[in-house]
Amino acid sequence: MSLFSSADVAGFRTYRLAAVQGTYFPSTTFSDADLLGQIQAAEAEIGRLLKVRLEPTYVFPYQPTSAEITALGTMPYIEEPGYDYDTEFFRGDRWGYILTRQRPIISVDQIRFVYPAPTTQVYAIPSDWLRLDKKYGQIRMVPASSQFVAPLGAFLMQALAGGSQIPSMIQVKYTCGLTDAKNQWPDLINVIMKRAVQQILMGAMPEASASISADGLSQSRSLKLQDYEDQFQTAMYGPKGSNGGLWTAIHGIQMGVIGVTA
Repeated sequence: MSLFSSADVAGFRTYRLAAVQGTYFPSTTFSDADLLGQIQAAEAEIGRLLKVRLEPTYVFPYQPTSAEITALGTMPYIEEPGYDYDTEFFRGDRWGYILTRQRPIISVDQIRFVYPAPTTQVYAIPSDWLRLDKKYGQIRMVPASSQFVAPLGAFLMQALAGGSQIPSMIQVKYTCGLTDAKNQWPDLINVIMKRAVQQILMGAMPEASASISADGLSQSRSLKLQDYEDQFQTAMYGPKGSNGGLWTAIHGIQMGVIGVTA
């Protein structure tokens, strides 16, 4: 799916492409399908660079059935594996801490434990237990009014007693991504449109500089694609040496810790 449709092409042609087309490739004609493809290609690239779904996307922890896919309508979906269970999952201050692979979270529909038993047993966590930090994709489970009873099978008892980690036992069904990006993130839409123009310029491969002289009159022009790339990087990640831009607005300030051992 995409944030953009053929309805967005006219405005792009008039207010974005026209600014450079007359100067750098006046004789080139672009169809609406060509321009929509360029916009959607820029959208896909920026989504990958920002590591975020630009529209609400449903996450299945397994291969969904055709009925589940149909129920989503036009909403895009992805599949991801479950999360590992370990013996410290509910101990200390962890409170069943899960850091989702996709962020931000819009909503969580279900968290369930799927025990690897000869006859698979499934236990769902009550929804009123869930505490979310949607921006950072953090989930914790705090016991509330609903009761949760999960009888432990022989396999699980052996695994926990041995301090074993049970892979992909915790399945999370949730919706992730940005909500109403066109209205809530106008700076993101602006960057996508500019990136599409930049890609068209790069594809046209115009001369870096040119000059025309006739009857005492002269005209020259120059194009530095690196200037456009610098503007793009600034919008995405902030000025050099900073920690800003769209990345920080979506994911928060990034930092790293380097451990040094003597």
